Amino acid sequence: MSPLHAAAAPDSLGAALVRAREEACLTQGELAERSGLSVRAIRNLETGHTARPRRQSLLLLAEALGLPSREAGRLLRLPRAGSPPGPPGAAVPAELPAAPRRRLVGRDALTADLTARLARTEPGHGRPVVVVGPPGAGKTSLVLRAAHEVRGRFPDGQVFVDLHRASSLPFTSDVLVRRILRSLGGAPAPENPDEARARLRDALSRRRVLVVLDNVDSEAQVRPLLVDDGSSAVLVAARRELSALPDGFHRRIGALDRQDARRMLADLVGTARIRAEQPAARSVVESCAGLPLALHIAGLWLTARPHRSLGDLADRLADERERLRSLHVGDLSLHTSVTAYYRPLSPPLRTALGQLADIQGDFDVQEMTTRVTPSRRLAVDLLEELLHRQLVQAGEPDRNGQIRYRVYDAVRLYVARGAVLPRERHLHCL
Repeated sequence: MSPLHAAAAPDSLGAALVRAREEACLTQGELAERSGLSVRAIRNLETGHTARPRRQSLLLLAEALGLPSREAGRLLRLPRAGSPPGPPGAAVPAELPAAPRRRLVGRDALTADLTARLARTEPGHGRPVVVVGPPGAGKTSLVLRAAHEVRGRFPDGQVFVDLHRASSLPFTSDVLVRRILRSLGGAPAPENPDEARARLRDALSRRRVLVVLDNVDSEAQVRPLLVDDGSSAVLVAARRELSALPDGFHRRIGALDRQDARRMLADLVGTARIRAEQPAARSVVESCAGLPLALHIAGLWLTARPHRSLGDLADRLADERERLRSLHVGDLSLHTSVTAYYRPLSPPLRTALGQLADIQGDFDVQEMTTRVTPSRRLAVDLLEELLHRQLVQAGEPDRNGQIRYRVYDAVRLYVARGAVLPRERHLHCL
């Protein structure tokens, strides 16, 4: 009889670990040496003092005990102290993609804010944690780093869903609900959408699950996951403002400042290489406009070509007509990131963006009425929607209290490079 089968009869994780360790003829000290965990950590697990152990800790123990993968899975599903058992057949998903290997330059405070908020998740505080920003700002990397930091606090699993890859249609809310129910296991999802949503709310209320949603386009995709009386959490990376969601925890991110952008490039290609070609390094940073995705691609391009100079890349990026095409390596592409934001736009928004794309500097509402539509009200509505969709950024009010705006550089280059624009007559359809 294997250690885990011998331990399957007890009704707690701690009792199962004690039985498995004794069957393997190991002391707590010997198991600690094999697993890399401390004796104190193992003692707390066996006595039930650690109510919500990290999944990684249990995997290390299973490996140290020599358990086959199937039996290790049974160990992970045993109830922890203080945690109500899940429904029959419930799974413990671990779907988070790998976290970024390097630290996120310029995002330390944001990461701390997110992890602190998620760590405080408790019954009665089921509000979404939302990160929103323009194309290439690094939303996915930020939410994944935060999710990995707190995953040990969600022992009933972590679910990850990319709702709208650049090459696919977005998930509807009903499809998303069924997708998450499959991850959580148990009975098949009901065919009736209302019943499926009720089943999901019940599951998230009874269990402590972290759901991470990437590339969210609308509030409707998030709302079915929100429960007030549960200990689960929903972490969202959004492409537009989700203003209609209940009060939650929202953070906007944008480009890095010049110092952080330079530091990020140096982390990727090495400080010696940056120092050797400082003017070229400044040019690359300037062309990337502080976008983490663009800087990451530039760093990978240089790392893969140690025989090429920073000047070579700086010259390629200096040509605005070729910049987006050049910021591409492997499956990473700034052009693809912008496409995902541009494709859902209505014809009026595409037209407005096209009329603004040849402005390299700032503009105001008055210029909108000159270039886009003579109706000031419609101009303001169009501008607000472009702001919410993270395609335009607002500056600080000037001394006269007037706000000026700017199209994000990557968006401006994308549209100027030939995005198909509808005719002006579509503007009235907003």
